Amino acid sequence: MRNYVKFSAAALALAAATLSYADTNFEKAVPADERGVVEISNTSGAVDVSGWDRHEVAIKAELGSGVDHVEVTSEPGRTLIKVVLPGHSWHGGDAQLHVRVPKDSELRVSTVSADANIAGVNGVQRINAVSGDVTTEIAGANLELKTVSGDVKVKGHGQPAQLRVTSVSGDVHLEHGAGDLETSSVSGTLVISLDSARSVQARTTSGDMHFDARLAKGASFEATTVSGDLNVRASADGGYAYEVSTFSGDISDCFDSAHSQKGITGRSLSGARGDGAGHMRLKTMSGDVQLCDRT
Repeated sequence: MRNYVKFSAAALALAAATLSYADTNFEKAVPADERGVVEISNTSGAVDVSGWDRHEVAIKAELGSGVDHVEVTSEPGRTLIKVVLPGHSWHGGDAQLHVRVPKDSELRVSTVSADANIAGVNGVQRINAVSGDVTTEIAGANLELKTVSGDVKVKGHGQPAQLRVTSVSGDVHLEHGAGDLETSSVSGTLVISLDSARSVQARTTSGDMHFDARLAKGASFEATTVSGDLNVRASADGGYAYEVSTFSGDISDCFDSAHSQKGITGRSLSGARGDGAGHMRLKTMSGDVQLCDRT
């Protein structure tokens, strides 16, 4: 009898362990359109997305004890993946999502405390994050990325697109961007490299900005900051005219402009490079500004 009780206890323990394993691992694949919309929502943990040549969305996940389940909805042109917490609570365990999507999908990702990593997705990307870091790769489609406190890293391939990247306190790093860029941060640092930009609008409150930019002919470039420093290295087809001003900071350039002046409202610098086809306007309140040619 005693041996039977021990055996029953061991069997129950094994069953519980098996159930626990099943509860913390999830896997599913659903058919998807080649250029359909894929929406992913996760509260805490991580979201890893990669593109492939198959016409299906495949999900693998490791779920923490505070996660209820992963909801997957599939319909023509749209796939929804959502991490669901018990009682729709905002507080629960982590979920590690690994998602494969058709490479030309339109991707929409929403996270709260989860990092997002995206690679090999050629379609439009719309990403919203509260405190997680975001790393993504783009290839000629538009990007809209918003984060509150997470850092952002975007790698482009020099293909023109409309890029909108905003952060409150996280740093923004953009490599090999092109096309039209609108970016802002309150206290984060902006580090931007552009292969061929048609228009640039950038602003920060206290964050520094560093630009290495090749501008298209007739491009417009405007960067403003309150107390951050601004460093721009630029070249342009057809050159550009420039206007630089600061209230209490310093202005310097690398080509000995003869049009610098100091007045009661601050310092300013103006001039032109090449034929002056494009236009550049740089402005700070108390930050320093440096403008140089791109080498």
